[in-house]
Amino acid sequence: RSARDFRIVGKGFTDTESFYDRLPASVKEGCREELWTLSTNSAGMAIRFRTNSTTIGVKWTVRQQMNMGHMTTVGIRGVDLYRLTDDGWRHVCSGRPSTKSKENSGILISNMANEYAEYMLYLPLYDGVSDVQIGVDRDAEIGYPVAATPRADRSVVFYGTSITQGGCANRAGMCYSSILSRDMDFEAFNLGFSGNARCDIYIAEAMARMNPTVYFLDFVPNCTAKMIEESAIAFIEVIRKAHPTTPIIMLDSYKFPPSQFNLEQRRQLEEKTVEMRKVAEHFKRDKNFYFYEGASYNDDECSVDGAHLTDLGFKAMADHYKKLLKKHIRK
Repeated sequence: RSARDFRIVGKGFTDTESFYDRLPASVKEGCREELWTLSTNSAGMAIRFRTNSTTIGVKWTVRQQMNMGHMTTVGIRGVDLYRLTDDGWRHVCSGRPSTKSKENSGILISNMANEYAEYMLYLPLYDGVSDVQIGVDRDAEIGYPVAATPRADRSVVFYGTSITQGGCANRAGMCYSSILSRDMDFEAFNLGFSGNARCDIYIAEAMARMNPTVYFLDFVPNCTAKMIEESAIAFIEVIRKAHPTTPIIMLDSYKFPPSQFNLEQRRQLEEKTVEMRKVAEHFKRDKNFYFYEGASYNDDECSVDGAHLTDLGFKAMADHYKKLLKKHIRK
């Protein structure tokens, strides 16, 4: 069955050029080419379905067949299956992509009990998909989920960098927005654009069309201090004008491990923090605007390359952000 027959979690717009794009088609004109290409990556999207099959297989076609030297291909262009249990979401297995073709297929799990269960299949973080098919036993049923989780009436729009997009999680379900979505039961919309979270006004205008419970802004690593000075306030004001009372959380950069020793990187981070504090000062009378300074994770044992996170880093980041989000995600 086509994945389109089921609930698509994390798809923020219906008017997209391709079904699994993350931005509306109207953004393409005037958008930087590299940003638009990243918006065709399916980061954060997942398929929710219910079946009594003892076996679950997946066929998926990627659009770019991306490879990167610091991230697993399973994280870049694989799929990732979770099952809902009495104790919450539990990981089942990941689908490993082909090394030779954009066409991928595999059995994710077999020999299960013949009982109905709810599943969530995460799509690739750093590639797009043109088609996703879910396979089950010949005599099994598969259909729309019954459990309303992650809750669509509680949602967070995450705008940010390669880290927000999921670099460098080992598998798709381990980017921090997806961890938080499972742990806190809300729908996450991942608008992470690797190297390209530069407070572009047309992105703010697209975000303003959405109606989340919280906006979560994590753009600092992709901006220079000058970019923050020139663009951050205008970017936020576009969102605030459309949503006068929606909580907006703005974060400073997390503390990259090399900045302990790299004096130039430390200087640049400090310059950005100065500008971010000015942005926070501008919105100080806004009772629903919150600024949080950066943190370090796991005694700096959090990174693949001094910037992008391992799964250990993503779990630590999610635990930290959970504390910031708790009071804004109302039960």
